[in-house]
Amino acid sequence: MKISILYSSETEHTHQLAKAILDGCIASGEVEASLIRLADQDYTGCRWYNEQILAELDNADAIIFGSPTFMGSLSAKLKAFMEATVSRYFLETWNGKIAAGFTVSGSSGGDKFNTLSALATFAMQHGMIWVGLGTNPFNGNHINSSGHYYGATGRAELDHDPLEMPAKEDLKSGEFLGARVANYVTKLAAK
Repeated sequence: MKISILYSSETEHTHQLAKAILDGCIASGEVEASLIRLADQDYTGCRWYNEQILAELDNADAIIFGSPTFMGSLSAKLKAFMEATVSRYFLETWNGKIAAGFTVSGSSGGDKFNTLSALATFAMQHGMIWVGLGTNPFNGNHINSSGHYYGATGRAELDHDPLEMPAKEDLKSGEFLGARVANYVTKLAAK
């Protein structure tokens, strides 16, 4: 079973949360997981294309999408990637796969919900099954401490060292999301 974590990250903060999610996936001991960071060389103008990445996603059992929240929404890089998946949309290639999402912004609110809901809508348009955090902020474990149920979120100010932000609680939420997705992938494969 395979989980792909596809994301954009300009300041490394979203990358730190992606790595925490990867750790959570791998800790399950049941799945393979990999990071796929969107790269500048895959863009021509405003268009994204990389058939190798699309083929890797086709072969994944789950895809976890991530983006920084810029000006209340997805990064332009992730949006361009999403638009490039129309060939998979028409053929319903990703229908039935597990999906989840994550984001980082510079404030505790930061309109992260807009980013997560855009990711969830995109996944559901592809027929994917969305997995949120599934826990409230009062769980006593510092998971989902900011109360974003649609996915893992982090806060990181632009001028802070990416190795110090997002906060440990946010990274713990990322690990929790990764483990939760791995759990669902394992359960679905057993049926």
